[in-house]
Amino acid sequence: MKNTHLNRLISFVMMVAFPNIILAQIKFTYDNAGNRTKREFNASLVQLDAKVLLRGGYRAGQANMATDLQTYFSANSGLLPATDPYGGNVTYNNIGNPAGAAGSVVDWIRIEIRDAVNPAVKLQSKSLLLKPNGSIVDTDGTLPEFVGQSSPVRVAVFHRNHLAVLSNSIAAFNAGTAAYDFTTALNKASQLPGDAPQMGSVNGKWYLWAGDVTNDLSVDATDMSIATNDFLKGIYDQYLLTDATLDGGVDASDMSLMNVAFINSYYSTLTNYVP
Repeated sequence: MKNTHLNRLISFVMMVAFPNIILAQIKFTYDNAGNRTKREFNASLVQLDAKVLLRGGYRAGQANMATDLQTYFSANSGLLPATDPYGGNVTYNNIGNPAGAAGSVVDWIRIEIRDAVNPAVKLQSKSLLLKPNGSIVDTDGTLPEFVGQSSPVRVAVFHRNHLAVLSNSIAAFNAGTAAYDFTTALNKASQLPGDAPQMGSVNGKWYLWAGDVTNDLSVDATDMSIATNDFLKGIYDQYLLTDATLDGGVDASDMSLMNVAFINSYYSTLTNYVP
């Protein structure tokens, strides 16, 4: 088509049929740049309205998380990669543009839907985008959708350099919208007896601990060593795992933030559910 402003419609029907998962149909609409602009789904899918905060995204005097990585160089040029860093092969070509479909973005994030009784069982996984207020959206700016389950589930949230969290059981996850807000209370994050506190708080809101550079569900000496090396090199202007403050560089602020979790030996309760 000669008119580059016309949308091209791509219909994709996904039929899924295996234990605990309900049949579903999804239809996507894309623009000529390859960005998804619209999504239609039937009642067998669930919209997840989840909210989570990252300690590294906070700046003094700001109510929401900063978007330094999105607009690092200019209003339309940042450090966030167009393809997600979790191996999900999800692409958002307007990742550096706050006026894009997803709006202002802090970073990529990953959601896993897990079995409530046995959280080691992963049912679904999606790479998504984190908004400054903690909301998690898909690349078209809408709430992410997951195939409905006939039994209770838990939601696991992963970030590339913060400790992952696991929700408590969500009884109904078979249609409509399921809401889960980790920011409202410490007990919104599941933890077994004896586990370290799964989140910290600032200004009455709860956030994920920063510093899991190796993504092994704990903040330990290895994480600190890797971050120290980057700190001593004075690395900046890059999308780095060691950039705990999510501002595009590794400095004393990153080390200070990571040190809190390291000294307290913080780890994710998800270590109890590694397959």
